[in-house]
Amino acid sequence: MNEKLTYSGNKCNNYLYFSFDADYFDTEKVTQELNIEPTSVMIKKESVPKSTAWKYQIDAGTDIDLETYIEKLIDIIEPKIEMINGLKEKYDLTTRIQFVIDIDINPESSTPYFGLNKRTVEFLAKTGTEVDFDLYKTDTIGILNKMSK
Repeated sequence: MNEKLTYSGNKCNNYLYFSFDADYFDTEKVTQELNIEPTSVMIKKESVPKSTAWKYQIDAGTDIDLETYIEKLIDIIEPKIEMINGLKEKYDLTTRIQFVIDIDINPESSTPYFGLNKRTVEFLAKTGTEVDFDLYKTDTIGILNKMSK
């Protein structure tokens, strides 16, 4: 499969988040039991979004060292492993860590990097958390605009 990366504009905005997902669930109960305020909540509606999600996001902006940010996220959620597993079982939820990464097409720019160290892998295994990556092209020097003219 040779799909193209999606274009996201002219500014890099990297971030990652931890989420609870299911068709329908009471996101307030997750907030109360975890004692963590989500950065966003999506409630399933007719067509979009396709599921309900409770999310805790960490913004990396233009920083290309995403390993620092996964560590910050793990610092917050790792102490809650038992609660996370309890919530998953109680409300039939799945969990996910989502990376949203802009890759600058400027040949002078470095690409974002990160690693999933042993601590992170152990967290993922203990909670059955999936990892997902969304990659987007970012054009900070206007190459795409010049090509379309």
